[in-house]
Amino acid sequence: MATYRPDIDGLRAVAVLAVLAFHALPSVLPGGFVGVDIFFVISGYLISSILLSSLQQQSFSLLDFYSRRIRRIFPALITVFIASFAMAWYFFYADEFINLGRHMISSAAFIQNWMLASESGYFDTSAEIKPFLHLWSLGVEEQFYILWPLLLWGAWKLRLNLLKLTIICLAASFAWNIYELYVAQSTIAFYLPQVRFWELLIGAVLAYVHLNPSTASSDTSLGLVNENVRSFAGATLLLLSFFFINSQKVFPGFWAILPTLGAVLLISAGPNAILNRTVLSNKVAVWFGKISYPLYLWHWVLLVYLRILEPDLFAKAKFRLLALALAVMLSWLTYRFIEKPLRFGAYGKQKTWFLIAAMIGIIFLGREIQNQSGMGYRFTASAAYLGGDFQTQMRKNLEDDYQQNSAACDFSQPEKKTNQPKADIAKSCYEVDSKKQAVFLWGDSHAQMLGYGLRKNLPADWQLLQVASVGCKPNPMQAEDSNASYCERSNYVALEAIKKTHPKTVVLAQSTAWKLPEVESLSATLKKLGVQRIVFVGQSPEWSDALPTLMMRKQVVGIPERTKSELVPETLLMNEGTKQLFATLTTGIAYVDLIDLFCNADGCLVYLGNNPVSGMTYFDSHHLSPVASDYLAKNSLVKVILGK
Repeated sequence: MATYRPDIDGLRAVAVLAVLAFHALPSVLPGGFVGVDIFFVISGYLISSILLSSLQQQSFSLLDFYSRRIRRIFPALITVFIASFAMAWYFFYADEFINLGRHMISSAAFIQNWMLASESGYFDTSAEIKPFLHLWSLGVEEQFYILWPLLLWGAWKLRLNLLKLTIICLAASFAWNIYELYVAQSTIAFYLPQVRFWELLIGAVLAYVHLNPSTASSDTSLGLVNENVRSFAGATLLLLSFFFINSQKVFPGFWAILPTLGAVLLISAGPNAILNRTVLSNKVAVWFGKISYPLYLWHWVLLVYLRILEPDLFAKAKFRLLALALAVMLSWLTYRFIEKPLRFGAYGKQKTWFLIAAMIGIIFLGREIQNQSGMGYRFTASAAYLGGDFQTQMRKNLEDDYQQNSAACDFSQPEKKTNQPKADIAKSCYEVDSKKQAVFLWGDSHAQMLGYGLRKNLPADWQLLQVASVGCKPNPMQAEDSNASYCERSNYVALEAIKKTHPKTVVLAQSTAWKLPEVESLSATLKKLGVQRIVFVGQSPEWSDALPTLMMRKQVVGIPERTKSELVPETLLMNEGTKQLFATLTTGIAYVDLIDLFCNADGCLVYLGNNPVSGMTYFDSHHLSPVASDYLAKNSLVKVILGK
């Protein structure tokens, strides 16, 4: 069995504090999320050390291994589940509660990474408001803990070379990682266990070398390089990871080599290296390392609840830091009074069965939340106003009469979780009727949301053509087709269609504010193609969360027709600059200001008409609902297209 190393607890502290910093202050530590990758290496090293040591000592027991894992993982996790449920009971409405129940089940069953992969999509609930989002990494680890001991035990029985087996598995997983990210261009690879296992297996290789020093000859790099050099090199790689990796990088991919190799070098340096002995082994670092697991569990839950319940406070860094301070306190209490008593001491078998029963109870609790439709009876007065399934019904309506038309003219394939494009879209999206005048709609999902209103309100002798794919800003420079990027294909097909169909008007929309260079480039290209009228549609007002969710919290006091509360102020400010930009442009170019249409001194429209249920203007935080799309087309957009 491996001897306790305080420097590894110190490395745990570095990992968890990096994750906390990234979640609370992402601009300060843009690569802090790689703390999870450091955890993977540590877990692979420690678990493999335990397994390999027990195999060598002829004391290997799967039941004992899993019992120890249960007593290590379950106590803090069950505590956080119960606390999250209690908070949600008082503050979550039915749809939110149903989602919490679903994620509680998948997290308790350690398949949260697969759940998140299945949900990953453009219109999915924002990741920032999923209380158990961070448990994807626990799912990856537990899946490794299930498979790796069985594989090692089987290989040991067959007298296979365990180091070669580990290296082969590592290489296969890393190759799979590269394939998914760079060839298949998977949009969900971040969560896949087969893409992540190599990070744990790096630690496993190091564990084998440490337990079998004779396998590493004295002239290997580990033998030649001084332990202090390895330690400082590892720390340097971690620092580079924290500041040079960010959420825009293709990750894990090749970038994950930096933090994983850094962690390996620090662990391999041993407890006597100067940095390990003086920094990682100091009392404060070791203390944070000991509470790192409950701290990882608590911090994200508290940040999410703060974001959901008090978004104005969450916007201020000092309140996010206060949430982290509370997480530290709860983590110490969890470690001291729940984790340690259940993990250590007598009655190990009884504790294990108790924890298994409690976790099964958590799964049944999550299922009961779903069976009872989010337990909407908790807010009888509120449910009578909008109904517990308001958001669910709203999304169903979107599917029926809104997103189907958008999907038909969209080159993305969200169901396949890839950036590769469809072979083609519906011919009706870009084939013109010679008897009608054509208006061409081009852009991303903010162009898609305009289509519903235009189809309803354009004159009968006008035809709407549309090529718009989620996340794809219109690019007039796309001269070639692509089999690798759906955005490149979308823009290429849009330009080719405009060349062939000669639409009288082109309407352009994107989620970000228009900049002068892109406006000039698009305008010049379209005028060369003979387009007579170019209509740029501005940004829509943006909310801090899905508008239906925000309004469901106001049901008791009454939903306002307009409000300033929860608006994202940056969008309103950027619109002022955009208006000035278009005020200087030449004829043939028009600007449609959505903020002027939907907002006034009293705030922005929450619903249209007399009924908040049927008149809600948004289905999420920044995409117009069908009724709002209709309102925009009828009151502004069609008039601009027709030149009225």
